[in-house]
Amino acid sequence: MRIHLPRCWDEVLLSLLAEAGLGMGVSETRFESGALEGDAPQWERQCEVRILLPSAKVDEVAGLVAGWMQDWGVGEDAWGMKLRPQEVGSEEDADAQWRTHWRPFRCAGFAIFADFHPLESLCLRPSDLPLMILAGSAFGSGGHASTRMALRALVSLCQEERPSKLLDVGTGSGILAVAAALLGVQEVVGMDPDPASPPQARATAEKNGVGAQCQFWRGGYTSAAGQWPLVMANLVADLLEEGAADLAALVAPGGTLFAGGIMEHAWDSVAATFSQQGMRLCHQLARGRWRAGVWAKP
Repeated sequence: MRIHLPRCWDEVLLSLLAEAGLGMGVSETRFESGALEGDAPQWERQCEVRILLPSAKVDEVAGLVAGWMQDWGVGEDAWGMKLRPQEVGSEEDADAQWRTHWRPFRCAGFAIFADFHPLESLCLRPSDLPLMILAGSAFGSGGHASTRMALRALVSLCQEERPSKLLDVGTGSGILAVAAALLGVQEVVGMDPDPASPPQARATAEKNGVGAQCQFWRGGYTSAAGQWPLVMANLVADLLEEGAADLAALVAPGGTLFAGGIMEHAWDSVAATFSQQGMRLCHQLARGRWRAGVWAKP
């Protein structure tokens, strides 16, 4: 099932499908700057969510999605579904589907591509900074709205004053940590409570030639020692509020915190919580229903 819908609704849809017990999907967003290969996409102003599901579940999922779109106020002319029957017998088949449909894209000066795309096959611009991700990443491909905002914020912060070191809380695939190393940050540390995250993040760093600059381990907020001039925390609103005191403590005086993955309805509460920790909001970022912020520590 391929579901085309307005940008920035893809994460919400994937989350609801997972909560309903209907499995995980893959999202791909098309950008104004275009993919790195091929013609301009047909759904230029939209994103696409692809899910593999048994044929017996099609009607159930179609009904749920239609109901959610109606609740969100998305008109019938702004979204659509396409079905393609196929035989899928293993995880390898699902990975093959991911490889078939996933396309490289640009974001914040990075050309993000998968490890099955030969670098020499990409139509790179002189200004592109290549960033390779691993195929079939369980932690996303960097295409979600919250990750794109984090990448843009990271690039902007490094252009203003590149930090000597950076802490990436909830590093996942390691995409933000690796991006920071590619931007010239010499010491990058990332942690995540998911046991699968550190090995994948390390592999991503090695693939991009920055393994010596990066260190990853399994752990949460309290597993990081010391204070950092820049802390990246692209999480979710609940985790940000619960860990606000720990996150603020990790930021060095005069340092900066990026916090993202916040739905718009939770923004005021998260912002107020960080304010109570003595953090000063410098910038609010928005993309669709998603919010993020850059805070400074006096």
